[in-house]
Amino acid sequence: MAVRRSAAPTLADVAAEAGVSQATASRALADSPLVNVKTRERVWEVAERLRFQPNRLARSLRSGATMAVGLVVPDVGASFYASALKSAQDVLEAAGYHVLVVNTGRAAAREREGLWTLRAHQVDGLLVATSGGYEDIGVPAVFFDNVPAAAGAGAVAMDNDAGIRLLVEHLVAVHGHQRIAYLGPPEAVGIGAGDLLQGAGRERLEAFRAAVGRAGLPLPPEYVRASEPALSEEDGRAAARELMALESPPTAIVGGSDQLTTGLLRGLRDAGRNVPGDVALVSFDEPVAADLLDPPLTSLDRHDRELGRIAAEALLHTLRGEDTSPGTVRVPAALSVRRSCGCQ
Repeated sequence: MAVRRSAAPTLADVAAEAGVSQATASRALADSPLVNVKTRERVWEVAERLRFQPNRLARSLRSGATMAVGLVVPDVGASFYASALKSAQDVLEAAGYHVLVVNTGRAAAREREGLWTLRAHQVDGLLVATSGGYEDIGVPAVFFDNVPAAAGAGAVAMDNDAGIRLLVEHLVAVHGHQRIAYLGPPEAVGIGAGDLLQGAGRERLEAFRAAVGRAGLPLPPEYVRASEPALSEEDGRAAARELMALESPPTAIVGGSDQLTTGLLRGLRDAGRNVPGDVALVSFDEPVAADLLDPPLTSLDRHDRELGRIAAEALLHTLRGEDTSPGTVRVPAALSVRRSCGCQ
């Protein structure tokens, strides 16, 4: 004999158990101010006890909102994006939104496909760390890490210019370096990307050239390098070996990301060079456990969680109609000095 499953609890069940009408129960579950606090609490207590799940589709049809947000990132495995994503997700879920994540693999085409998938899911808004494939899908968007060239777009990013300036000025003013090389993220923000004028890679590269110029130092073309779009540690390892093979190798290197700097450190060891005895090394992004590396790495403090939080809060303000043109927020850089630059 077949066993009949009990039906899932309905709004009518919640209302009957709480001793209110279905209309009142519906308003209470929507946290309507038309229902007093004690009644709302009673209805929610019953709903949780009965494990009642409001119908998201029906609610979205009534409110015009799905309470879903899309998060688009180049690489969920990279520590920066994983940390920023988690921070943003915490903020959004606390506000009642659920999150759909798209990993683009740093490819513009995959980003475009992912955006249209999110559109099909009718997300209310987007947080985007673009790889150059962003297209407007008709919902509010806030960008983080790479800043779009379009005027008025909401974005949160590190102060790349100030951060690079801190690193170069420290190497010059404190340690007297005159031959400084740079390895950073690619100027193009992704594979097949269009021209995004304010990508983090381009900003950091331009900031490095400007900082070296202000210091009055020579900058041979072979001292300035950019990684492949995939941004791997191996790019840093290979670049270090090539830089050390130059007739006049640099005495200091600025790494434009944590992965690249870790690769540079490995490559310098491969080349038999001591850090900082032979070559000083500093990083824009602080590698995980930078103080435990040998030598401990001088770097800018990590702000990935802060970027994710600020971006999510900016999107929430826009979704609530509180700020339709948030502009660009720059997170200030702070330098943590350790032994890799020559400081003790």
